[in-house]
Amino acid sequence: MNRKKLLISLAMAMLSMAGLAADNLPALRVQGKNLVDANGKIVVLHGVMDTPNRYFNGWRWQKWKADYSEADIQPCLEYFSKQFSAITDKKQGAYCTVFRLHMDPCWTNNPAKKAENEADISAFDMRRYRLYLQKLYIPLIKDAIAHGLYVIVRPPGVCPQDISVGDKYNRYLKAIWKDFAADEYIQQNSGIISIELANEPVRVHLKDGSNSDKAKALHDYFQPVVDEIRAQGFKGIIWVPGAGYQSQYQDYVKYPITDSEDNFSYAVHVYSGWYNASDNNCDHDAFIKQFQAQVPMVTSKPIMVTEIDWSPEDPDKASEGHWNEWGQWTQPNLGSWATASTSKWGLAWKAVHDHFGNIGMTLTHPQEYYDIDEYLKNGIVQPGFQNAKKHGLFEECCGYACMNWYKEWYLKQNTTGIKQLETQADVVSTLYYNIEGKEVEKPTAGVYIIKQLLSNGKIRSRKVFLK
Repeated sequence: MNRKKLLISLAMAMLSMAGLAADNLPALRVQGKNLVDANGKIVVLHGVMDTPNRYFNGWRWQKWKADYSEADIQPCLEYFSKQFSAITDKKQGAYCTVFRLHMDPCWTNNPAKKAENEADISAFDMRRYRLYLQKLYIPLIKDAIAHGLYVIVRPPGVCPQDISVGDKYNRYLKAIWKDFAADEYIQQNSGIISIELANEPVRVHLKDGSNSDKAKALHDYFQPVVDEIRAQGFKGIIWVPGAGYQSQYQDYVKYPITDSEDNFSYAVHVYSGWYNASDNNCDHDAFIKQFQAQVPMVTSKPIMVTEIDWSPEDPDKASEGHWNEWGQWTQPNLGSWATASTSKWGLAWKAVHDHFGNIGMTLTHPQEYYDIDEYLKNGIVQPGFQNAKKHGLFEECCGYACMNWYKEWYLKQNTTGIKQLETQADVVSTLYYNIEGKEVEKPTAGVYIIKQLLSNGKIRSRKVFLK
């Protein structure tokens, strides 16, 4: 081994022993219209969301039980660890960089009490929340980060249909985030862990329940929650929801959120039929214009779409369907919430995403990204909605589309020319590693980790795509 290679190997070993591996996830913050890391590099996140709930996880880690207890934690953690491995398996084409975690109320509710639905907080138990925050939610977050994923966390449950400034649910959100934001591990990793204040507010009213100044109600409801989080010392990104199931943000123009850390932005939901866009109305420019009209801060703040999915109508269920959030009849599809086709609505959405360049997204469920059962059985990562193949509709589903788009966006974001790196005056030596961490003497086309010893003795590490 030559002297330069010895120096860089020793330096990397020292960094590893100090717990400061050069390829750790860089902390992110809001800067203008973008998310950026410490070097000012623009980052756009793409991934999936999920909730640790036996039913919503398809009974894959445990069958039905009457309640949730500490005995149920380990199988849940093991299941999610496999999920994190699958959605980050770049060798098999999976390029997720963010995971949205729902702190499911099935763990935080008192099993002796009956909640009518996820918006009913009457069964919420703060002692259980504190217990499972430490024993389940934070371990899930740690594992996701260890797999190279940023984590967005949402509170247990969903907003009631009508909420008013200072109401019981407002106090509930402040209490949830107070404990979360004060945690030492959360604070230490606040550049990697971010907070989504609430899930799908519908109608937000003033304190007396009136709407005489509706625009101010949205601000007055969530500003105290932001302030509570900052009071605990959490400095990470806060994602603020809008009204109308997180599709209406115009009110924030007149009454904007303020933040002592200047490190907040907005979490948005997007489904077919919203923003006047669907398979029947998929003009790209019209979708772009309407999205900006309803989310005007897209031109000045990074946007995180924390729920989105689609698949076309299921020919086998032509007589079935459901009513969506807006009271619109929606034909049954091949396994998603929203019904649409990639070649129509999906490409229109991609046009919105690419036009603004600062919109991240998480699919509403991992199974809409990849085939969970195939991975658990055979370790193979393949797009979700394999059931669509029998109808010739596989490529019209969000699984196939996002498996390709996430890779495209990731490689574009992380592409750096090899000659540019090697001609830096302060580079003493450069080593190349494949995605398995093995050193490569003569790299060919593909994704690599480049580790460089600089003349000042520091180590620089980054992922690159070589053509």
